Amino acid sequence: MATVKFHNKNVITAIRTSILACMRLLCFSLLVIPVSWSQEQTYNPNYFYFINGSAVGGWGLTLGDKGNWVMPVQSDAADSADRQIALTRADYQQSGDALHLTWSRSKGKGQFAMYGAPIDISKLENTAALTMEVKVIKKPKSTVSIGMDCGYPCRGEMNIQKMFRGLEIGKWTTFPIPLNCFSTRGADLSKINSPIIIASDDQFELQIANIRLELLPEGTPTCAN
Repeated sequence: MATVKFHNKNVITAIRTSILACMRLLCFSLLVIPVSWSQEQTYNPNYFYFINGSAVGGWGLTLGDKGNWVMPVQSDAADSADRQIALTRADYQQSGDALHLTWSRSKGKGQFAMYGAPIDISKLENTAALTMEVKVIKKPKSTVSIGMDCGYPCRGEMNIQKMFRGLEIGKWTTFPIPLNCFSTRGADLSKINSPIIIASDDQFELQIANIRLELLPEGTPTCAN
């Protein structure tokens, strides 16, 4: 089983004291494991957000930039208001079951996010991770943040540019971020209304599929240990 690891002997101190240091030193394993998802299974929207190419339950896809930070995506191809980010469909295990996100060359922040009614995932704070399949098409040239929203101004986010830059281009990878990495940076996990926000302010291209929570194996490094 192939793995990609980010190591540093000071990781524990770093992830407790600084977002920038955390993402420079973080020590998570990214597992290259294809996962099969049933078309017939019913998924709990508290833990599954985008599966087999569709948003689960009441979750909705949005694109945002300074022209409109929460623009609902209502088709298989969409642009944010000022065209800082574009969304089309891609293929993970079947036609159109993934999203292809393209950030513009022009300077300015663009974001992809999912929004819905608030959920309480606080009981999983130290035992689960926000997990998704990702494939980097073009490596980021600037900061890439990933976060969770809990009602403005409540948010927890971190810079993961170096993690994406460390991935092999064109290869699907399972990508977990422990939930306590968001809670230690301000997210209130008892009222999450956006389980994922990915933002950048420069050229970057990413495919993403099957956004969900997964339990962490015992002993996995997190932002709390």
